[in-house]
Amino acid sequence: MITAVLLVMALVFVAIAGFITMAEAALSFLPRNVADSIQDERDPGVRQRQTALRSVLDKLIDHQNALRFWRIWFETAAAVAVAMLFLNLIDNLWLAGLLATVVMAGIGLVLVGVSPRQIGRLHPVEVLRATAWMVRFLCWILGLIPRWLVALGSAVAPGAPRQENAFVSEEEFREFVDRASESDMIEDDEVDFIQGVFDLDETLVRAVMVPRTDIVSIERGSSLKQALALFIRSGYSRVPVIGDDADQVLGVLYLKDVVATQQRLADGEQGPRVESLSREVRYVPESKQVGELLKELQKESTHVAIVIDEYGGTAGLVTLEDLIEEIVGEIVDEYDAEDSEVEEIGPNSYRVSAQMNIEDLGELFGIDLDDDEVDTVGGLLAKRLGRVPIVGSRIEIDGLDLLADRLEGRRNRVSHVIVSRAEPVQTENE
Repeated sequence: MITAVLLVMALVFVAIAGFITMAEAALSFLPRNVADSIQDERDPGVRQRQTALRSVLDKLIDHQNALRFWRIWFETAAAVAVAMLFLNLIDNLWLAGLLATVVMAGIGLVLVGVSPRQIGRLHPVEVLRATAWMVRFLCWILGLIPRWLVALGSAVAPGAPRQENAFVSEEEFREFVDRASESDMIEDDEVDFIQGVFDLDETLVRAVMVPRTDIVSIERGSSLKQALALFIRSGYSRVPVIGDDADQVLGVLYLKDVVATQQRLADGEQGPRVESLSREVRYVPESKQVGELLKELQKESTHVAIVIDEYGGTAGLVTLEDLIEEIVGEIVDEYDAEDSEVEEIGPNSYRVSAQMNIEDLGELFGIDLDDDEVDTVGGLLAKRLGRVPIVGSRIEIDGLDLLADRLEGRRNRVSHVIVSRAEPVQTENE
């Protein structure tokens, strides 16, 4: 008689534990849009039938914690019942404990850990509608006990997250994402997007800014015509206005302000100087977190900020696009195209990539072209110019004429250079 009672108790406890596991999985995998539609339901009849379910969704974390508590309790109770059953049959404490451990490990994995969880994951809505009353009742019985236990568990683990965050940390979530990617459940670009969101609070502005040496700026006193030419050649829509040097930033000049002002000018009228049209500068320290700056720029509707170093000097420039690209990846312009590294455009004239090695360029023209400080054609162009090259920038070196041809990428840097043999200078005797 006792044996039969213990067997029934063990089976009932395992069944209840599996039922709770199924409801717990359904709560975890219920789509957010379905949960929102249930809570926003307007039909009185439907709302009345879903009272228990809406109550569970209103306090989701509390009900999840309660289900975890009861699942562990019923699994433990089933293990005790099985141990007592074997002890009653064989009258050997150690052997009974060993057999109970083996049996419950197998039964617990199949009937509690795997099968019910798969059902709850595949049919979350149906499972929750069927079990909402039970989930609500089990949570009501415990009251605040699960919340206290979670708080206690967080307190004894130094640095652990509190309350609802105690079960999934950022590192664990990153691991979930990596595993999903390895299983081809999500694409690589989606992984980069998710990881980029987490990295926002760890990345500093200095890591994403345009460094001081690469800033394209316009000097105080320049005319609107000069500013418009700079905008067209550089591809930027906003540039800093500087005074004596890059540390003296007077403001930020917008292309739309220049165009609007020129439209109002009469024929032949010079118009104001660029500093009078520049907008107020937004300064940020280079040690500021990217996520924090992104929120501030969005709130202020600001697109450009000047980055300053610890001494108050200009360290670089950061744009809203730079910050967004930390999440979504590089935003490619619709006119950007993937071209070959070398394209012949005429006799002894080639369009080459700015990333082309200068030694390869020398071989192309049959000359020895070398530089100890730079390795690429773009670097050579910038070095000889002594400033950031823009479209139209030109130099002559070792009988070659280098002309900046095209801008691409997030920094609007020179991507292609037209290289041709320089025409020999004609002397009077010739």
